[in-house]
Amino acid sequence: MRIRSGKVELRRFEPALSDALYAVRNHPSVRRDLRDPRPIERASHDRWVRENLVEARTQELFVVFHGAAAEGIALLRNLRGREAEIGVMIVEPARRRLLAYVAAHLVGYYAFEVLGLERLLSYVPLRHEKALEFNLNCGFERTGQASDQYHVLALSRQQSREHPAHRKFRRTRSIKVEAAQT
Repeated sequence: MRIRSGKVELRRFEPALSDALYAVRNHPSVRRDLRDPRPIERASHDRWVRENLVEARTQELFVVFHGAAAEGIALLRNLRGREAEIGVMIVEPARRRLLAYVAAHLVGYYAFEVLGLERLLSYVPLRHEKALEFNLNCGFERTGQASDQYHVLALSRQQSREHPAHRKFRRTRSIKVEAAQT
């Protein structure tokens, strides 16, 4: 499956994208704000991919491409009923806010309009103020849930449809969802 808008394309993970996923997950600008900023060993990555994306498919993970280059990941995980956790990681996010914005909208569109979810949760590290600002600007609201590591934010399908940033996105950009080729 592919979801695209302009030059930005989210490609659902398949084993052929493992190297691109590894490069994004290990990029210093992506690792910098994670709980464990150390690089991931290749064997650990391969095991995680096999266990979570190939065998169990515990999450919907997309590699974010801008043109021909893999520049990030967007995912939905911890699907529980009609809600899931959303995550977007972009290489050099401070320089590429528009790419992060488009990727977040596309994975949100997929969650709400394709999967029919009602709510997305975003867990933003307490020390990552730019990510918190980004999420709030995308319509996420604080849930009031306490966490010693994360801001816990939520966005409902209705909030997404009514939020000015999302409405503008849908008015000015096309979104195309393509099924996987068989």
